[in-house]
Parts: sequence; C-alpha cells; structure tokens
Amino acid sequence: MLSPFVTVPVFLIMAVSVYTDLRRRMIYDWLTLPGIAYFLIFHAIAHPGQWVTYALGAIVLGGISLGMAVVSSGQLGGGDIKLFALVGSAVGWQAGLLIMALAYIIAGFVAIPLWAIGKRWAAVGKWKEVPLAPFIAGGTILLYITAAAV
Repeated sequence: MLSPFVTVPVFLIMAVSVYTDLRRRMIYDWLTLPGIAYFLIFHAIAHPGQWVTYALGAIVLGGISLGMAVVSSGQLGGGDIKLFALVGSAVGWQAGLLIMALAYIIAGFVAIPLWAIGKRWAAVGKWKEVPLAPFIAGGTILLYITAAAV
C-alpha cells in the first residue's frame, strides 16, 4: 500500500478530485475510470496472487456507495461512487472500508455543525449538499499516516 506506484497516483487523483468537487461539484470520469484501471493492472502485475483483493475493493466500495446513493435519493453522486471504487482498487477492500468509515466520520464532524448552523441562519441553510471528495481524501490521508507510523 505504501508503494510510490500507488501512493503518488492516489494523492494526485485525490488532489484533483478535491479541487473539482469543491469548485464545480464534479468528480470527472476521465480521472477516476483510468485510475481504477491503472490500480487493477498495477496490482495484477505487482501482486498477482492478491489481485482479487484489489478488484474486490473496487466492487465492494463502489457497491456500498451505489447502495447509499440509491437509499439517499441521489445525495451521493456518481463521481463519489467511482472515487470510492478507485480507493478500493488502490488499497484493497479491507483498507478501503476503513477509509470509507473515516471519510464519513470526518464528514459528520463537518456536516452536523453546518446543518445546525443552517437551522439557525437561513442563508447558510441553502446548502443542501456537502462535497464528499475532501472527506474521502481526508480518510485516505489518515490511513496512510497510520500505516506509515506502524
């Protein structure tokens, strides 16, 4: 997981995703889909016996995100779904689930106060959605910091 062939592309993709999600509320397919393919091909070559773990990462994280998007009536966008699938293909399903949990915990620490403020002040209450890419990136960074410290 700490290979530069994984770490550098993950952080570059996260940086661009955070920028575009904050700026335009979009995470583009031209960024996530080639990234998923890159990580799956890289792991198939570098870890042929463990390749299934990374493919399952893309399927499990993408599937959970898709289920959450359906349940939330579209509050979770397609770009977020593919970004989670990318994370799963980069780090595997187990670490990916941890990143997903961390992303939603961090998002809760931000979204709940914004919701409370929105109840108090009508101008802030116009915020219906919070971009998720910064929180996915935050969860990824936390996992990498923890993995590097161990």
